Amino acid sequence: FFLGRRGAEMESWCSSLIEEKVFFQLLWLEGGAYLWIGSGDHRLDSLAVGVPASAGARGRAATPSATTLLGGHEGDAGSQRLAQRLSSKVGRPIFVSLNLRDDPQLRLFAEREAVAALTARVAAPSTTSASGAAGLERLSSLALDAAPSQAVP
Repeated sequence: FFLGRRGAEMESWCSSLIEEKVFFQLLWLEGGAYLWIGSGDHRLDSLAVGVPASAGARGRAATPSATTLLGGHEGDAGSQRLAQRLSSKVGRPIFVSLNLRDDPQLRLFAEREAVAALTARVAAPSTTSASGAAGLERLSSLALDAAPSQAVP
């Protein structure tokens, strides 16, 4: 699904862990990305951003910076930790909204799905090509088929 602005594309999909559905929405921008992860209630509890660090003094990548911009309960920095890890993996700023219950297995599953999608996106050529557009159309239709009657935000 192409948003119509140069460099801005959106993908939505749904995956399941046992019987729990997890919805994903990735807004890919020219200089970064926004990733929403949640369950069927489609809420926005928190928003964090992670920014990759430049190489350290010895040539090793330093730890990316991350901060919570919205919400985030005391003791639950899931969005912030995920933003930090994802920005390190993809090498660009990423905004993350993680809206899942505090279950380590569920959050690890969501992180693995997100890493796979982001790294595939970084490695793939632009999805505005004919084959990429068909792939996005297929992903969007799969997400719509799997989603409840409400649209994913």
